[in-house]
Amino acid sequence: MRVVVFGATGKTGEQAWKLLREAGHDVTVFGRSVRRRYADDPVAKVQGDVLDTEAVSKAIEAQDAVLVCLGPVSTGDQTTLSQGAANIASAMRAHGTRRVVFISAAGVGESWGQIPWYSKLLFGTMLRNILDEHAREEEIFAASSLDWTAVRAAVLTNKPATGRVIASNTGPNKTIPRADLAEFLVAELVGRDHLNRAISVTSG
Repeated sequence: MRVVVFGATGKTGEQAWKLLREAGHDVTVFGRSVRRRYADDPVAKVQGDVLDTEAVSKAIEAQDAVLVCLGPVSTGDQTTLSQGAANIASAMRAHGTRRVVFISAAGVGESWGQIPWYSKLLFGTMLRNILDEHAREEEIFAASSLDWTAVRAAVLTNKPATGRVIASNTGPNKTIPRADLAEFLVAELVGRDHLNRAISVTSG
């Protein structure tokens, strides 16, 4: 499968695209610094900004699927996730690419009841813009007519993978290692177990 990964230089995105490569997929990485950062890696690279519609379209052309691991550039960022999602969805429709999996946040929509009190405190104050951006991102892809999956991640950690991920829209949602999240994203991209819905993930 030919897959382009947006947000490929992020901590989760990098792990995800490397897992895709290990699984034998034809991977393209997209980001503002991919040529320099991955100069010695045998992976296709499209350098650009997700807010640049031409660069996004170039990256998606001839791809079978899209993995979006974008994150906001700051707590006040109100464009990267939502406008990036709009640009990606538009390019996917134009090129006939249907499958997209993207990282969202536990706390969006009905998953608010799954997160602990301290996450609610942060999302209600200093991280409010980030939660709102993820919500807009979900709305854009849900309205796009694409084959989408929103993966609502628990609070991310850099701990080693546990291999135990709980995907549930009812149970408590606390933390998840980035390595576990990356594995879930790759599995979902291929397996399509949660097509056209949002699913919350946390460590088991």
